[in-house]
Amino acid sequence: MESSLRQRLTISLPARPVIDQPRGRVRRITVEPPGQDRLDALVGIPDEPQGLTFYFVGFNQSMGPWEAAKCALWAAYSHTTVVSCELPGFSRYGKGLPRHIRRDLMADDPSSWASLTWTYLRSAAAAAKVPIPDQTSVLGFSTGCSLAAAALPAIQAACSVSTLTLVEPVALGQRFIGRLAVHNVIDFLRIIGTAPRNRPSPWVWRALHHQTRAPGVRYSPADFLALITLLSGDDTQARLSAADLPLTNLARGTRSKLCPGAGFTELDTRLASRNIAGTTCMIAGFGHQLWHCMPAIDALARTLFPAEN
Repeated sequence: MESSLRQRLTISLPARPVIDQPRGRVRRITVEPPGQDRLDALVGIPDEPQGLTFYFVGFNQSMGPWEAAKCALWAAYSHTTVVSCELPGFSRYGKGLPRHIRRDLMADDPSSWASLTWTYLRSAAAAAKVPIPDQTSVLGFSTGCSLAAAALPAIQAACSVSTLTLVEPVALGQRFIGRLAVHNVIDFLRIIGTAPRNRPSPWVWRALHHQTRAPGVRYSPADFLALITLLSGDDTQARLSAADLPLTNLARGTRSKLCPGAGFTELDTRLASRNIAGTTCMIAGFGHQLWHCMPAIDALARTLFPAEN
């Protein structure tokens, strides 16, 4: 029997939506926890913050103007301060993963990587003097979903988590690395049709243009192999099926290849069978690159935070 605690929605975007620039501000800071390398972080602060969201970003995401724009938008809709950071081992500073983390990823276990990322997020919040409230939220995109799922017990041990939102989780089922690579190419090519959707909003288009001039992230072939080994497995599916979950939102583009449709449906069904409340959103016409389309992010945020806006 389907759980009445879960809502399933399909989101369709208008042809040329214009998005208002959110109020508030975004700070970029550099954090260096004791004994660790430097990473860049972003702290998006809305006008009247009423909570805190820890945001685990996807692969190849630098803390530049484009990521800052996403943080600002999510902060505005959620009314929470959004804290994010580069992924350890995949930053503009080019420092590789510690050997033991690389070994764990090759064994399909992101626990140590997630723990290190959580350390950086806490350091970023502390550096920005952002207090950790009684209730926090966790947001993940793509690779960040694997990290969010693995870090969730540690976050819950430090503070109460009210909401988990996973956008385009990848590690939901076993597949050959070669097949994952093909899926990545298919979804990457869809950005050709996705990027122009950002043009009607001048502030969004400026952020995207400025991002092309910003420093990108650097990483080694060995670390990249470890990453795709993790993403070709089902670690996220397995963890979420057994975890103590708060209200859990899921989002996927209807045409996504990197987020497998069968695995996504299986995850949603498992959450419903466990009476895990939340909303499952399908964004019509988009693939994995929906997170590179601000109108899609705007529509998802409006759907998940209707009472606040």
